[in-house]
Amino acid sequence: MEAIIRSINHIARMATLYREQELKKYGLGAMHHTYLLNICRQPGISQEALAKLIFVNKSNVARQLAVLEEKGFVTRQTSQEDRRQLLVYPTEDARALIPVIQDILQRWNAQVMIDFPAEEQKQLLDQLAVVKEKSQQLLEKAEVGE
Repeated sequence: MEAIIRSINHIARMATLYREQELKKYGLGAMHHTYLLNICRQPGISQEALAKLIFVNKSNVARQLAVLEEKGFVTRQTSQEDRRQLLVYPTEDARALIPVIQDILQRWNAQVMIDFPAEEQKQLLDQLAVVKEKSQQLLEKAEVGE
């Protein structure tokens, strides 16, 4: 199993480096796409909910959102219901970049999966979905101290 996890980590690292190269020309880092995609899908998401959604700690989310805000991709507003919460909204610049981000991700996926027939791709995705679900369950158990 260690070899599988190591391979997944290597693939993830190479994907990160690829995204970093592709997004650099837009002034974005390798992980900013995750923030922008999720913020555009859920305008007004709280920083805390975003942190949980993308499995990043709250302080990292705050730092990355500050960068995205400075670059004009997001705005943050205090929640009317709970003054302790900051809600995040995409700007038009962020919305305009979504097709570019989706194209970058699609090109990566197409190239790394090019040698796999469609049925094998589906099987791999199904198997990885099971591993992802089990991983999330383990993480949730660890968080509640079981």
